[in-house]
Amino acid sequence: MMRKRGTGGVIRRSLSAAGVATALTALTASVAPAAPAAPADSTAITLTPRGVPGAGAITGENLGFSVESADLAHGFLTKPRMSQWLKTLGRHGVLRLGGYSMDLVWPTFGAYRDAPTPPEAIGGRVDRSDLIRLKALLRDSGWKATLGVPLKKIIDPSKIKDPTKDPSPPVTLDQAVAEVKAAHEILGDDLLAVEIGNEYDNVTTLTPAEYYATMKKYHAAIKQAVPHANIKVTGPSANTAKTNTQLDGFVSAVQADTGSDPRQMIAEFTNHLYPQSHCGSSNATIAGLLSPDTYVTDRTKLTGIMDITGRLNSGIPAVINESNSASCSGQPGVSDAYATSLWSLDYLLQTAQSRVSQVQFHTSTAAICGDFKARDSKDYPISYRYYGAFCAADQHALDSDRLSAAPLYYGLWAFHQVPEGRFLDVGLPDTALSQLRAYAVEGRNGSLTMVLINIQDSAGDDVTVNLPPAYRGGDAVTLRTSAADGLASVDADAISLGGRTLSDRGVPSGRPGATPVRVSGGRSTITVAPGTAQIITFSPR
Repeated sequence: MMRKRGTGGVIRRSLSAAGVATALTALTASVAPAAPAAPADSTAITLTPRGVPGAGAITGENLGFSVESADLAHGFLTKPRMSQWLKTLGRHGVLRLGGYSMDLVWPTFGAYRDAPTPPEAIGGRVDRSDLIRLKALLRDSGWKATLGVPLKKIIDPSKIKDPTKDPSPPVTLDQAVAEVKAAHEILGDDLLAVEIGNEYDNVTTLTPAEYYATMKKYHAAIKQAVPHANIKVTGPSANTAKTNTQLDGFVSAVQADTGSDPRQMIAEFTNHLYPQSHCGSSNATIAGLLSPDTYVTDRTKLTGIMDITGRLNSGIPAVINESNSASCSGQPGVSDAYATSLWSLDYLLQTAQSRVSQVQFHTSTAAICGDFKARDSKDYPISYRYYGAFCAADQHALDSDRLSAAPLYYGLWAFHQVPEGRFLDVGLPDTALSQLRAYAVEGRNGSLTMVLINIQDSAGDDVTVNLPPAYRGGDAVTLRTSAADGLASVDADAISLGGRTLSDRGVPSGRPGATPVRVSGGRSTITVAPGTAQIITFSPR
């Protein structure tokens, strides 16, 4: 990521960690003793972690949230209650302020400070007080922010796909730049970058080259207004298609612009990705969310992102800056089910392993659980999203600043337990993806963390891991639900991580507890119960 805090996000491999990778690789050529027989209702799987060139990493900066610009305008994001929910997931996350309402808010800065709010600004009004409260949130939580600015009124009106759909307030380029200038003055280095528009290909007919030209126009105007701040922009933030056509065209436009250095202008290559959809007549399912086909499709998408952005050899990170289980606010019974705890843990690991720098999960910040409001309601865009990370039990709880962790949040919390380090290959075949997801992370201190996720509702997995002789044992933290309906349960109160839960203030009931895992003869066999995830850290003697 592009944090302005030195080299803290850079992984440094210690000699002991390098030795782990060497020892693990050597094991692939050895003949190990037979694993114990698995129970009849379990599947036996053997994994041998080994080092691979160019592997992704757990950096401590892999996780963030995407929040509607309207949540900032209405003051929901910056309520003091939000800080603890961010800190529980680590102190190096990023808040992306944008989404669909990026074009529906009214910035009151510069010459527009006292301008009346036009009726099209259904996303609300943003002023300096909002940015001051945002600064307090970022300072307390340790998180950073990217700021989204409108696109639809900045470009040629003939390029808007449907001018009658959610018509945008008449924001000018000068007005948007005045907001960026104020954000820089108030947020300082906590402002990481400025995002130009949201899903340009969904709302405009701009070609990737035309979008790139608009980005350059924005960047030039920002640089003129704040000449010494070195504020960079992000894009293209294209729609959620499974292909990378828009990104490919954008990078081609950047390559063709031989008179510019993208490193001086672009902070991140941003992409959107939703594995499933609830838009129109589409419906998401738990089976689809956890299916091997979805996993492989996402893997292809992520690999494509890195291949395309890698053509520039610029070192500019690639980020999924808007994502979740299903687009169009998620699917009830899927996006708010326990299945998303396992999915989000798996998805974050898959994305980090692919070398994409960060995933920002789109979430609401002032929702009542289950109280969904459609986009055409008078309350839009203040609407509950089934894929939200937290929500209030009722209006009284919301008014009392008490939120509840949704199943999604437990998966993010579980990911936060994985130590920083480089990924190793575990040799899990695609034929096993219907039952298990497996990852290995080589820690800086020589530790080895295995994450084993059983995505089945009934059958268990007995996973045998081949280890170097130096390892004598490990500790396992388990993510599980006690609800009888398992993956389909929407009872977040039944979820625990290492026996611990989260309060309505976002405070864990304690550090997730661990159970010992035996290692014998260079092997360890872990039983992963149905619908659970195990995070096992092996330490050398």
